[in-house]
Amino acid sequence: MRVGDLVEYVDHPEESQGRTCGIVTRIDKYTPRGNHYSTEPIVEVIWNTGLSWILQSRVRLVNETG
Repeated sequence: MRVGDLVEYVDHPEESQGRTCGIVTRIDKYTPRGNHYSTEPIVEVIWNTGLSWILQSRVRLVNETG
């Protein structure tokens, strides 16, 4: 997954907050509290509802850039 890719929300529908699809703007890693040895990839997405961060595992790549 790269910046500029189109993604769609694929996790629990009741947690979607209206998000359906969007464009990846940044990629980073999230370190859960109390676990400094484990990280999870996260992406910032411009959704149809606005800008927000989400775990990469909660989105699916629709199409790649370049």
